[in-house]
Amino acid sequence: MLVLGKKAEDFESARQMAEESLASGRAWQVFRDLVVAQGGDVNFIDHPELLPSAPLIETVAAPRAGHICGIHAREIGEASVELGAGRARKNDPIDHAVGIVVHRKVGDFVPAGEKLFTIHANRQDRLEAAKTRILGAYQWSETACPPLPLFYDVIK
Repeated sequence: MLVLGKKAEDFESARQMAEESLASGRAWQVFRDLVVAQGGDVNFIDHPELLPSAPLIETVAAPRAGHICGIHAREIGEASVELGAGRARKNDPIDHAVGIVVHRKVGDFVPAGEKLFTIHANRQDRLEAAKTRILGAYQWSETACPPLPLFYDVIK
């Protein structure tokens, strides 16, 4: 973005600018300013322990060793909705304590038993259903798979 916005001449100088912004705390302050500008409460950013937490948290291990060649994103999204992290209908409430943390991405080699994803749930039946659905969203291979690109194209 820094190169596209002509704030940096090349990717190396852009990376250096970004790292300096993170190290100095300037990026954190800009993030806080964005939260305030959108009417958010920065107490939740400064003190994340104030955020709701799910009563059930389970990290799921890779059922086998292999390369991740695909993750069906829609399945992950629908599992998230079933946990209560999204809406199936416009008036559905959102449970801010639940969700999914995906630890590995397409292109990664994962040894059997290493953490693959973590589910935060409010009910055991929803946790089990999400676990089954998410495990089914993974495509495995014995051979290396290329990682997905960070972006596909530049729109001018």
